[in-house]
Amino acid sequence: MRNVLLVTRNFAPTSHVSVERAIKLAKYLPEFGWRPTILTGDRPSAGLPSDPALLEQLGGIDILRARAPEFSLFYRRPAASATQASRALRSAPRRGPWHPKSWLVPDSQVLWYPFGVRTSLRAAPKAHWDAVVATSFPPTALLIGRSVAARLGIPYVADFRDAWTHYHHAPRRPAALARFERWLETRVLADAAAVVAVDYRMVAAPLARLPSSRRPPFHLIPNGYDEDDFAAARPRELPPFSIVHAGQLRRPPSTLWAALTRVLNDRPELRGHVHVWQIGFVDAAAAAELDGPPEGVVVHRVPPVPQREAIGYMLGADLLLVEEFRGVMPSKTLQYLRAGRPILGLLDGRGALEEVLRAVPHAHLTDLDDVDRTAAVLGQLVAAPRGEPIPPSPDVLVYSRREIARRFAELLEVACAHGSRQAASDPADGSLVPSGLTTARSTP
Repeated sequence: MRNVLLVTRNFAPTSHVSVERAIKLAKYLPEFGWRPTILTGDRPSAGLPSDPALLEQLGGIDILRARAPEFSLFYRRPAASATQASRALRSAPRRGPWHPKSWLVPDSQVLWYPFGVRTSLRAAPKAHWDAVVATSFPPTALLIGRSVAARLGIPYVADFRDAWTHYHHAPRRPAALARFERWLETRVLADAAAVVAVDYRMVAAPLARLPSSRRPPFHLIPNGYDEDDFAAARPRELPPFSIVHAGQLRRPPSTLWAALTRVLNDRPELRGHVHVWQIGFVDAAAAAELDGPPEGVVVHRVPPVPQREAIGYMLGADLLLVEEFRGVMPSKTLQYLRAGRPILGLLDGRGALEEVLRAVPHAHLTDLDDVDRTAAVLGQLVAAPRGEPIPPSPDVLVYSRREIARRFAELLEVACAHGSRQAASDPADGSLVPSGLTTARSTP
């Protein structure tokens, strides 16, 4: 059995989409010969919910919790109240060049870096790690993984669940800092034994900045679903016709409302019998329109719930709604596939969402602003009785968390066979920038 350090800012019992990948890797990697140790923060990132049952899924696992002070505590707006509705509401970030976050490279979690490196190195003599996997967001996790691997002389794998400098909510930095951050991103990738991403577009730009001789192997490994979660989930008894959107709602549901208005005008007997369920966070910009649906549509807002409870809503739906956001496919899409319910996908970037769903018979794709097509799909589905869930095909099974862990184990074996790519000149003190290197010299 080999040993691997998995660096992730949040971990169980924190319950959030950003934690699922690390939790499921920790759960299934031992089946493929890799025993994980988790390095995480001593507290979850501000605002994330908790589900103690997540730790029960993992059995005995070593978890290192390092101090992770957050700069965001000094500039985020205080919550207006402690009601369920307010906890499920999220404000869209406003990050101009003078926002404090614009000056924090690589992110507001950077104070976790020295504590994470120190905690890892203290545990290393007994842990005997053969490799490091660092999963981002936030990119600070990648810096920790890179530095720990360099000090121990072992390979590290950079895993991207979101882009770094091309992240859609990335702050607008002063020009010199932006150049430094791009250099840092490129360096972190160049030193990796392998780069993994859920979508190649997340890392295409920094990889293109590297000469081919320094470009690490790239592996496309998407997010996925856990069969155990579906086996344990209890389908919710939702009234017909129920449309479920699980996960953060980032945009006002303008197209959905316009399409449902047309359907209800054609089928007035359906008024009061169309239900829209929002499970999870709602951006502040979307809240007002969500709460003002067309006449005859009933909206149910459910705050973030544990994973298996969210799956229960998926299994009880007549239609699952997923919305591409600036070309990014929500990870819930793959759970939707496993749920086997009809899917309506709204496209705004023709990215991974279309690539994954276009061959799925029960998936219906339309452009984000195409009211005509959306109304036609809804009119067709609302007239049909609720059927049984569609069993997963082999094309769906490749997204199981067990299969994803197998692929990670395979690339870790290859990385160990080839050794670390990092240069011996990596700073021994674990600092972010080698001695003598200034921002001005760090441009690509």
